[in-house]
Amino acid sequence: MEQKTTTAGQKSRKFSTYATIMGALALAIAIPLNLLASRLNIVWDMTPTGLYELSDTTRNFLNGLDKQVNFYFLMDMDVLSTDDNSMALYHSLEQYASYDNINFIDFEPDSDPELTKKLQDDGYRLSRGDMVIECEGRSKHIQGVNMYQFKTSTNDSGNTVVEEAYFTGENYITGAIDAVVSGRDTIIYFVTGHGEKTLENDYTTLNANLQNRNYLAQELVLSTAGAVPEDAAVVIFPAPQSDISNDEKRMLDEYLETGGNVCFWMSPNDAEMRYKNIESILDEFSLAMDYDIVSETDSSLHISGDPYTYRVNVVASEDELDLTSGVIDIVDAGAIPFMSKSRSFYAKMGAEDTSVVTGSLLQTVGTQDALGNDTSTAIGEPYGGDDPLAEEISGQVLDLAMYATSTLKNDAKVMVMGNAEFIDDVNVAQDYMIIPVNLMLSVFSWMYDSDVDMDMGIADKERSYDTMVMNSEKEANTTSVIFMVLPFVVAFVGAGVWLRRRYS
Repeated sequence: MEQKTTTAGQKSRKFSTYATIMGALALAIAIPLNLLASRLNIVWDMTPTGLYELSDTTRNFLNGLDKQVNFYFLMDMDVLSTDDNSMALYHSLEQYASYDNINFIDFEPDSDPELTKKLQDDGYRLSRGDMVIECEGRSKHIQGVNMYQFKTSTNDSGNTVVEEAYFTGENYITGAIDAVVSGRDTIIYFVTGHGEKTLENDYTTLNANLQNRNYLAQELVLSTAGAVPEDAAVVIFPAPQSDISNDEKRMLDEYLETGGNVCFWMSPNDAEMRYKNIESILDEFSLAMDYDIVSETDSSLHISGDPYTYRVNVVASEDELDLTSGVIDIVDAGAIPFMSKSRSFYAKMGAEDTSVVTGSLLQTVGTQDALGNDTSTAIGEPYGGDDPLAEEISGQVLDLAMYATSTLKNDAKVMVMGNAEFIDDVNVAQDYMIIPVNLMLSVFSWMYDSDVDMDMGIADKERSYDTMVMNSEKEANTTSVIFMVLPFVVAFVGAGVWLRRRYS
């Protein structure tokens, strides 16, 4: 009997020694690993979309980078690291900064006004959280508001609820680095052949401003081109005096089907004709234009003696790309927006096609009547067209610039402006035209820069969370027991078994 007891005791001590050694080894491995990860700021990305890591596309691109790139981030990274909702951006920027050819500079705009002014002198209106990428004299501006996209809904209480969130920043950043390193021309084509204004005679100042923003402006005779060039970032029709042909419409349709961007600057035209093919294109984007010229009847809202040059309102964009944010900043700083000799547009009502999103950019000044309806003292006087019975439009707010985008056409974008003279050599330098001019430059960025990732093939990354839906209080309590109480019970029983074997 004594021999058996001794053997059992030896086995118990052997088991206890083994358990102690394994526990010590686990602690010896786990503690240094945690300390090392904390010290080196190592992150293990366990998200299904790789939310906190750069994609293989970006890593391969950066590994092959052979030019030095200056990367300015207008925010202190230590401040960004405290924002839980910006962790995808924070970790992505850290990884960009780790590459030898990326000279990453983070700073608060107010704390370094000289550097901020230097970047602003390049023609950019910057906000905190924005980025500027530079290489060999070329630069790209990335708005911080474009780092994430959100799909929202309204709950029963009227509150906005974020249903889906996507980190899109890697698309913009890698695309911008590629653009400034490669020096590829971003071409904006100005169409001629229909009596339009020209770069040489009307838009020399605009042309220079576009060059400062790394755009190349060229003229395009669409009727002889055979197709819209593949390198077209934006196509502009500056005040056409006649309609486009059926063949030209076909070319534009093909371009838009691939996600193209078109601006129609439709100055009032007193000719008795219609732009039927242009109207047909606008119709596919749920937009329509009036054959009118807008005047302001309230003398306090127009330039003295000129009712056709009047104050307007910039419409704060509800679009997720925040199209007018930079322009709103100028208005908030005290600039008063004006527009001159413009026709009006409107969104087609009753359309059930949710694939098209439309919005207003500039409107006549409006007020609310006793019933809460928006009214305006501006009127749309019949001007041109082929309807001799056309009546003036009065009593309502008139849209002078609008935009639309279509998901059915690969996010193709269309913008309409009721005047093409606001940005020509005569008017571009006028103080009262600063808002429309800056609005148009913002539209160019919205149209092109939002597509800058297309050549890189980088997918947006969904910011997803694991969730559980409990159908009842009983189910919630049961789940709590399983995931919270049961592990403690198992641990307690295990400890009891160990103690019993230890002292048996």
